[in-house]
Amino acid sequence: MSIVAFLNMFGRDKDEPTAVTADDRLSLVLSFQRSDIDEKKIKMFRTRLIELCDEFGYDVVGHVEVIPQAKERTTIINASIPVRLKEPI
Repeated sequence: MSIVAFLNMFGRDKDEPTAVTADDRLSLVLSFQRSDIDEKKIKMFRTRLIELCDEFGYDVVGHVEVIPQAKERTTIINASIPVRLKEPI
């Protein structure tokens, strides 16, 4: 699935009740083929995720969590991004 298709999943109708749209959140899971990843790369990854959301028309509306988890010889990177579709100008 392309990132555009992934991001388009969150473009919901404005008529939906608030409870349905209150927790629009992108979740991303990546596998890194090494057992460690430094904090600098995690910070760069978080920054780039925010930039990508902006480029695709979404506002990040909360804290972006990027959590690496070591498993065997790989690192699984979980990202959780609270977003809202930008209002047209």
